[in-house]
Amino acid sequence: MSGVPPDVSAFLPFAPMPDRDSRPYWDALGEGEFRLQRCRECDALRWPARALCNRCRSFDHAWEEIDATAKIVSWIRTHQVFAPALRDVVPYRVVQVALEVQHDLLLIGGWLSSREPRAGEPVEMQIVEGVEGFRFPCWKPIVA
Repeated sequence: MSGVPPDVSAFLPFAPMPDRDSRPYWDALGEGEFRLQRCRECDALRWPARALCNRCRSFDHAWEEIDATAKIVSWIRTHQVFAPALRDVVPYRVVQVALEVQHDLLLIGGWLSSREPRAGEPVEMQIVEGVEGFRFPCWKPIVA
């Protein structure tokens, strides 16, 4: 994975294990799209993907392409080698973001900048190639 920033490389050696609920999410990323479930009863977005709406308990939902802009809520620099595949990429940064379309949806991802992230900073998603044909969401600063 040469040429990939270390903060992104930390995510890429691991393939997700999509299940019945999350497969459409991973399939959409594979097509270069960011999709989440939207409840057809209460209109809330759902993440992580699941069969049941956490707000109204409805099973009725649809997958919808979502605007992938967010703000950084938190971030961490990891120095510990948690898996042998990460030995050459520590330290790396992971950001947690709140989506602009629904602030209670928090996602994590790699950081696509050489500088430190800042809490409250606006970011946008970039989908990055990973292993076994999977793609992963990473975040980069929005340049005004």
